[in-house]
Amino acid sequence: MNKKTSWNLWVFEKAEKIIKTATTPLSFKELAWRAINFTVACGKSNPLSFAVRPIADHRRLRLIVGLSLVIFVMVAAFFAPLPSLASDTGGASTIAVLPEGEVKLTTEEAVKWPISSREISQGFWLLHAGIDIRTPVGTPVNPVMRGVVKETEVSRFGYGEKIVIAHQEGYETLYAHLSKINVLVGDEVTTESVIGLSGSTGRSTGPHLHLEIHSDGKPINPLLILGNK
Repeated sequence: MNKKTSWNLWVFEKAEKIIKTATTPLSFKELAWRAINFTVACGKSNPLSFAVRPIADHRRLRLIVGLSLVIFVMVAAFFAPLPSLASDTGGASTIAVLPEGEVKLTTEEAVKWPISSREISQGFWLLHAGIDIRTPVGTPVNPVMRGVVKETEVSRFGYGEKIVIAHQEGYETLYAHLSKINVLVGDEVTTESVIGLSGSTGRSTGPHLHLEIHSDGKPINPLLILGNK
């Protein structure tokens, strides 16, 4: 066998010389010699795969190893359960520790009406992609859901002053005809954030909030998310 192409033969020859000349006890030499023989027997295969191969070839050993793994996984799952896979679209609870040591538990709403008023002056239909909620100028506007500000715009036409917020699951909400914008693109907001104030900017016939909800780029009736009045 060529020394240049056989690493195990090279290891075997070098180790044999070392073992013969070493002054270690005979029992240690025997163990070392067995280890060298095992390495050589591995041939070109990986030593780990060579060691595991007898288990893979033996039906009863495979069964024992498989059952052991199943029992281990069940025990691990019982004592250390996996974290929840629930989405973070809302309903997140926060704990605030007060200086006196008191604990206050607050819960954020998953979905919320953007303003206190629920008086709809124009509903969702083919030529109107959202709903108009009548309210005085200056009413605080909250996001419908937790999200990140995607776009803001100030214009004398169309939507006037508007905000677009991106949410999880492909949802986006649009708030238009505002009198003031309080957020910047990239801001993270919750249903408690005041993103702006209602108004009558752009193409508007009176003070109101125009709200649109888009799912994967397509407008849907906001009442499907917010519920009935």
